[in-house]
Amino acid sequence: MESQWFILAPLGKTAHVSFMLLLLVLLALLMFLLFKPMPATAKATSAGLLLATIGFFTWIYWQANNAGLSLSAKTLDIKVPLYSQSIALSHLQLQQAQTINLADKATPALSWRTNGVGLPGYSLGWFRLDSGSKAFAAVTDSHNVIMVPTDLGYTLLLSTVDPSSLLRALQAASTP
Repeated sequence: MESQWFILAPLGKTAHVSFMLLLLVLLALLMFLLFKPMPATAKATSAGLLLATIGFFTWIYWQANNAGLSLSAKTLDIKVPLYSQSIALSHLQLQQAQTINLADKATPALSWRTNGVGLPGYSLGWFRLDSGSKAFAAVTDSHNVIMVPTDLGYTLLLSTVDPSSLLRALQAASTP
């Protein structure tokens, strides 16, 4: 089987605004710091840390727009900033997989972020669901999410442009 590429849903307006506001606040803090009277070493260290933080979030924003999933005969490769991973299809519990809308009250909801990026309109990394179970999320569009439980102790929540197409491809790839 040849690899198939699925694009993660593009960042929505809310996520773009969230990233822009975050970067503007960091730049304003940098400008304030540069004009504040303080020892040169402290100013240089603080400015360096802020520049690194601005660069880090700019990189995440840039990479979030190029994120996707690669499905091969044996693995699902999740290509996202900071949290890329490869999962063997044998670990996916595809009989329980489904497409969901996270805005619906009847579906699981992301609760606590344990390690990741959480901005309005963008959730990436490790989270707890409201049920208390663990989840890996790459959610940019809460209306188009595929939920795939695994036997690894967590559930995948992935936003794609066409979650039904991904679900069909996963089921087709896992059948002998």
